[in-house]
Amino acid sequence: MIRYLKNEDIDSSKWDACIHSSSPSLLYAYSWYLDLVCDEWDALILDDYSAVMPLPFTRKFGVKLSLQPPFCQQLGVFSSEAVSANMVNDFIQNIPAHFRWVSLNLNYHNHVEVATRKKANYVLDLMPDYESVFGNFESSLRRGIRKAKKSSCSLLEGIDVASVLDLLDHQNKAKNMGISAGSRQKLERLIQTGTQKGVLLSVGMYSPVNHLCSVALILHDKQRLYYMIGASDDMGREYQGMPRILDHVIQKYAGQGYTLDFEGSEIPGVATFFRKFGAKNSPYPSYERQGFGPLNPLLAKKLGH
Repeated sequence: MIRYLKNEDIDSSKWDACIHSSSPSLLYAYSWYLDLVCDEWDALILDDYSAVMPLPFTRKFGVKLSLQPPFCQQLGVFSSEAVSANMVNDFIQNIPAHFRWVSLNLNYHNHVEVATRKKANYVLDLMPDYESVFGNFESSLRRGIRKAKKSSCSLLEGIDVASVLDLLDHQNKAKNMGISAGSRQKLERLIQTGTQKGVLLSVGMYSPVNHLCSVALILHDKQRLYYMIGASDDMGREYQGMPRILDHVIQKYAGQGYTLDFEGSEIPGVATFFRKFGAKNSPYPSYERQGFGPLNPLLAKKLGH
């Protein structure tokens, strides 16, 4: 039987054990991660945590909305057993009606029959050794990385939080990336907690005058690397900072059974960049249920629908 549980009634030990044994076992779904990126979250649970589905939510104008939180690409149903389309549909049908709007990304193992759309996500298999992976990069990318390595720029791991956020703030302002103040606060907590737990790798590139010009944040678990966010200023782009940083990460983890998850993208230019590394599209479903009707046009407009 699928039960709806409020957050305070969830057994976090049983929850995390279910996520750990699931396939896929995505970092986003662990209780500590959800605590960091969600305003609030409840859950649907099958029997004694044999399968679970987090329900992140926020409140707008007194209405509960179950929306995908920032820095959390995929959620959906997780189980150590094979997840059938019927199981996913059952979970979706059990999402309580008091969530007046539902817009959630399911994970790439969630096959569904209800109306959804597929989103693009590019992943790179790092099972082969580095030379094999590098050999599948587009030739223009390989040339750019070799040229960058000959520059007097240097790479460093373990960039401090303030420096990371300063560069992200610069890029956010310069490119109008739309990272809200609330999302920035969640990102800061995620960096701090991820570092404490040993699941976050921050890599920066410094210019010849010792200026941090590119940075990338990579989360990792037992099987997957997550390219969470990256930023470069003009100098970083000139010196091919992001390609060089990603090449460094690939070299560090190649041949160890990992998958590099680029976390997107549906933006054509970004997708093209990821494909240059040999990444393949691994789409995932997105489910939406609108429940406002004609009496709620203001709220619908605020949400961009």
